[in-house]
Amino acid sequence: MEAPHLTRNGNTSQRRKWCKVALYTSVFVLIVISFLVSTVFYLLHNKQPQGTCWAHGSLESYTPTANKGTMIWKWSLKHCQGLVKDHNEHLIIMESGDYFIYAQINRITEMNESFMLMLYKEQGITLNKAVGPNNGSENGTVNFGRPFYLQKGDKLYCELNVNSGKILLGNQSYWGLYKI
Repeated sequence: MEAPHLTRNGNTSQRRKWCKVALYTSVFVLIVISFLVSTVFYLLHNKQPQGTCWAHGSLESYTPTANKGTMIWKWSLKHCQGLVKDHNEHLIIMESGDYFIYAQINRITEMNESFMLMLYKEQGITLNKAVGPNNGSENGTVNFGRPFYLQKGDKLYCELNVNSGKILLGNQSYWGLYKI
């Protein structure tokens, strides 16, 4: 009995091995190329800044008036380019989304009336208000913090109902937000 000839010239199994190697190499190269292309596409189209946008204002000056006071803030914005812009007493929202807003005001001495901190969007649209103590200790604090959905173009600002200069400036009184 004679063994069957599987190959005519004896090299067919050798060619099959090279075809398999070429096929596997081609598949591997295509996977690597598709990964690189998708990574480059993601990096080019993802315009979010690195880190979380955080805008923090310390009270620089407070000028009391009859019912309220003008509050000027010293702003520090981190990673907020294209998201939030500061303008003296206002923060202007440049991109719609969820933001966590916080505020704290400290008074220096006991007062006859309670003091109230109000957060507004635009003129007269109250987002939040918190009432601080008027007596009990020499100084008092009012603060709040909560999330809000804000639209592009919203202007935010804080006011007090205190008509005296008994508010602490600098790091003792502040407000700000971060994008969530």
